[in-house]
Amino acid sequence: MKNRSCILLAGAKAARRVREEGLHQGQFSTLVGASGGPKWLVISQLDRVLMGAFFKGRSEPIATLGSSIGSFRNMCYAMENPLAALERLEYGYIHQSYGDTKPTPAEITATGGAILQEVLRESGAREVVENPLWQSHFVTARGRGPLASEKRAILAPALFTSALVNAVSRHSLKAFWERVVFHSRAQATVKFGNLSTANAPLTPENVREVVLASGSIPLVMAGVRNPAGAPLGNYRDGGITDYHFDLRFSHPRGLVLYPHFFPFMVPGWFDKGLSWRRVRGDAMMSTLLIAPSPGFVEQLPFGKIPDRNDFYKMPSDERVRYWKKVVEMSRQVADDFYEIWQTGRVADHLIEVGSDDLPHKLQQVGAA
Repeated sequence: MKNRSCILLAGAKAARRVREEGLHQGQFSTLVGASGGPKWLVISQLDRVLMGAFFKGRSEPIATLGSSIGSFRNMCYAMENPLAALERLEYGYIHQSYGDTKPTPAEITATGGAILQEVLRESGAREVVENPLWQSHFVTARGRGPLASEKRAILAPALFTSALVNAVSRHSLKAFWERVVFHSRAQATVKFGNLSTANAPLTPENVREVVLASGSIPLVMAGVRNPAGAPLGNYRDGGITDYHFDLRFSHPRGLVLYPHFFPFMVPGWFDKGLSWRRVRGDAMMSTLLIAPSPGFVEQLPFGKIPDRNDFYKMPSDERVRYWKKVVEMSRQVADDFYEIWQTGRVADHLIEVGSDDLPHKLQQVGAA
């Protein structure tokens, strides 16, 4: 068997269904998109295969759940021409540039808003809200008390405090942040049972600012104040509460498809350095995760997936070339998934994860 550029991880329920039925779009009721900034570029070609082939002709509703760049990507899925929307997002994201090596949060926020405006154009926001099949859920985090401030001297210590308390208990985040989920249906079809959560309607008037807020990293970008139709407050990156999601949310009956840049999941933004917080196998019961293989990542320029530090470590033209090369090479990931799906040999490539063995399984593919 040839070395694959993608790996497929499945929880017990998902693995059983795929082995019994093969892989088809009708098995999935939910699509998840994680936070991660430029990391998404390594799966933008996979998104194209999912949009243009795997989900082509879909007639049953599917819920999408995204935070940060996952919201940006999932927004494209809900547009009338998702492939064209994704192309615009990819182009704008790769080619963003700043005259100063240390742009202000206001400058970065303005650039992000302009990228979204170009993706949505005149009718995109209404397309997202009114799409009867692709039912969007965009996650934001509303800061409490000093975390609503834009003053660095106030915000930075408050962020540090919430990170320290989170290290003791993830549940403590509810004292600092409220998860606010904006949804396009009258009722949210994805619901959370952990942390403090509120729901708000997604409307044509607030799509752009909600998706921008979902990716507004504190201290890097400005928050979005008072999105239309939402409770008053300053809204920030949904990755604060749900970086890769812990997968313990209720969703429509069916499996969860998770195209991801890593073969592991970190629940919240402050959990990135806490290895014991990685999502365990039991949470993946109904999930199929598709990710680039560690061997593929090693072949990328610099041996890594793009990340936000590239803005600071590389001249703009070098960064653009690097990111474009990653997108080009990541076609291998998409092609491998397409071949596995089309040949019906998914079961041969499936890595099943049980209640506690996800870290062990990841060691087998060199990703722990």
